[in-house]
Amino acid sequence: MQDTTYTYQSAIGSCRIDTSLCFECEAPSSAAEKAVTYQGVIPYTMGIPGLPRKQLPGYDSGVMTLLIAVFLLITVNFRHYSTFIKTFTQNLFSVRSRANAFDERSTVSETGVLISLISLLCVCEGILLYDLLSICHPLQITHTFAAVGTLSLLAAAYYIWQLAAYSTAGYIFNTPQGRSLWLKGFNASQSLLGLTLAVPAILSLFNPSITPVLLSVSLILYVMARLIFIFKGFRIFYKNSFSWLYFILYLCTLEIIPLILIYKAAIFIIHNI
Repeated sequence: MQDTTYTYQSAIGSCRIDTSLCFECEAPSSAAEKAVTYQGVIPYTMGIPGLPRKQLPGYDSGVMTLLIAVFLLITVNFRHYSTFIKTFTQNLFSVRSRANAFDERSTVSETGVLISLISLLCVCEGILLYDLLSICHPLQITHTFAAVGTLSLLAAAYYIWQLAAYSTAGYIFNTPQGRSLWLKGFNASQSLLGLTLAVPAILSLFNPSITPVLLSVSLILYVMARLIFIFKGFRIFYKNSFSWLYFILYLCTLEIIPLILIYKAAIFIIHNI
């Protein structure tokens, strides 16, 4: 009979091991095999599987470069900021014709202020729209900068479309003076909105847990700016009882339907990036 014992010699003594009690087995190669091998108990040597870390938009160098570029543009153009803020506020509420910083004699610097604030608005709207779609339509987006940049361009296209639409409507239904007041009110509302949206947009880049609250605050700010602008337009265009019909058509054509189309376009963009 074959001897199945093995003698182990050490410095403190010797012992005999019966090798017949040992058997060969193949190490498990998958998690399922490991679970079966260890009877459903995962030993400490297997560790705990790590969870993928969500990539925040604020960690994307492209998004931060875009945001920093806009703030640098504002810094370069925003001289005598208190005067411009006062002018924007007056243009937003006043319906009286008067000389201001953004009339026909506006300088390059004054035009630069308007362009820089509208650029800030578009970038902030792009960021917030990205956050909204990430919650309502969760997708695995790997190119954050491409998504935010494209949505910012969509916001810029929407602003240009509004400017053209309001200019056309003012030309048809009002005097050149009323049209000028209406466009100034629109630019003022969008410029001030860009300043107020900057805070929730930047916070949402690094605090995803409070993004729903920031989106709610941003929505309130946007609605307030639109209501103030719409009220100013009503004061400019209201002439008689028939003005109500034109006002309702204006709300549907220029304020409600375009927003629905922009939201659908944003969803299409997110799904194809």
